[in-house]
Amino acid sequence: MNFLSLLSNWKDLSAIWSVIHPFVLKLLQKKVPASVTRLYENIAKVHEPLINSLHKLKNKIKETPNQLDDECFNIGVSTLEAYNIYLTEEIKKLKE
Repeated sequence: MNFLSLLSNWKDLSAIWSVIHPFVLKLLQKKVPASVTRLYENIAKVHEPLINSLHKLKNKIKETPNQLDDECFNIGVSTLEAYNIYLTEEIKKLKE
């Protein structure tokens, strides 16, 4: 394939892209927000069982305190706090 045929193909592709570009943008604008929303909903679903489990453990500790449950609870809460700090810092960076 020589340079002129590549240039000709590029011109054809550019012309085709200029025609379909608005349709591709509209499709992306329609589909991407829903996909991103689903992604964030899935992230929340992952954390929900952890938080629910910590609430149950907290109630169990109130009824029947023991050192092992208390230790597990403290580790879980500390892990959530550390993750929250990490997310807060990343959000700050993204907003800069």
